[in-house]
Amino acid sequence: MKPSGPCILVYNPISGHGHLDSWNALFVSFLLQEGWRVIALTPDVDDLRVRLTDKGLAACSSLQILPWDALRRSFVQRILGRVKRLFKQQKTLSQDDPEANYLKPLEFALRVKKALKQTKWQPEVVFNMYMDLYRTDATSWQAFDAICQLPWSGIRFVPRQDPTEAYYRSPSLFGMCFLDESICEQYRASLPKKTFEYLPDITESALPSQPSDIAQKIKALAKGRKTVFLGGTIGGGKNLARWYALIQRADPAKWFFLQIGEVHLNSLTPEDIAARQRVMQDMPENLFIHPAYLPDEKTFNEIIQLSDVLFAVYRNFRISSNMPGKAAAFDRPILVAKDYLMGQRVTSYGIGLAVPEDDVAQMQAALEMLVRDEQIAQMRDRFRSYRNDFSIEALQHRFVNYLKNGLNQRVEDRS
Repeated sequence: MKPSGPCILVYNPISGHGHLDSWNALFVSFLLQEGWRVIALTPDVDDLRVRLTDKGLAACSSLQILPWDALRRSFVQRILGRVKRLFKQQKTLSQDDPEANYLKPLEFALRVKKALKQTKWQPEVVFNMYMDLYRTDATSWQAFDAICQLPWSGIRFVPRQDPTEAYYRSPSLFGMCFLDESICEQYRASLPKKTFEYLPDITESALPSQPSDIAQKIKALAKGRKTVFLGGTIGGGKNLARWYALIQRADPAKWFFLQIGEVHLNSLTPEDIAARQRVMQDMPENLFIHPAYLPDEKTFNEIIQLSDVLFAVYRNFRISSNMPGKAAAFDRPILVAKDYLMGQRVTSYGIGLAVPEDDVAQMQAALEMLVRDEQIAQMRDRFRSYRNDFSIEALQHRFVNYLKNGLNQRVEDRS
């Protein structure tokens, strides 16, 4: 029996970042499970196949995986030059372009166009898995519109407060997905003719079948002490200066700290850099640092499961994070910064505590509270409640319905 459901092209613009690759495979799996035909266009075909094999979907007859190759620069520049001349009334891009290293909409359009010559089916819609690093100027998106007229949408993980990006004026864009309910409502009010959807910020919780070397090493080094985990991309938002100050205050006989993830030095504050230099010169015995990206999320999850508390007191972090989902998945309390979205969710569900992002004394007191047996017992039902509301099933339902509604709206608009 031939696949007969709607056809979508899922475009993954970057690879090599675990969280994004994980979401890409997850969204592809949702659509296959719902009976859609999926053309997956990705720079790392092998990575996607491995992830879909784990889900039992790599050999699905409704799936076609295609690689995208780097486009020749001369070709891209020639096409862009034509579009700029076509829209010469528009202001030309500045020599001091703050978005010079952003992803180019034209490359998105050209890769989709090239893929359409190889696809088994004609897609009815395109979905872009990562809109955050695209150029936002009008000229770039006019270049896209000149080539790609297929209805399309995407997900923006860190949206602006207002829809000022030029792609919101693209005639073929029917909407966008966000991880923040309040932003979604704001955009609906600002652009009532577009469709916007809130998606719960979920996380994968699979564990490796055998203990990893790094997990066994951590367990041996911790020596039964209470373990505090900080992980992910370690940049300016991770609040390293306060993290290291907390380690300095904590009793090394009781507490052990884990820092797992690649450090982005260019995004750290001067205070972070100074604090990090002091630590690297005189490494505390109760701190383990793995300064590299863990490509297997199962190992990342394994380390979280070994921990007692998750530290997420990030600096000026106003957006969603999957760390509360990790906490709930493994019944581990989480410590976050108060006032922002993550703090609101954690306190609302009661799965941890929120403290001021600069108050190390309150961080230390909160850690002591979070590892009390009675505190953990009280959280068990709260973790379950969070898991239900931020489940893979809830995400799948919202995402698939969003696409169905978007396609139906396009049909109504044409009739």
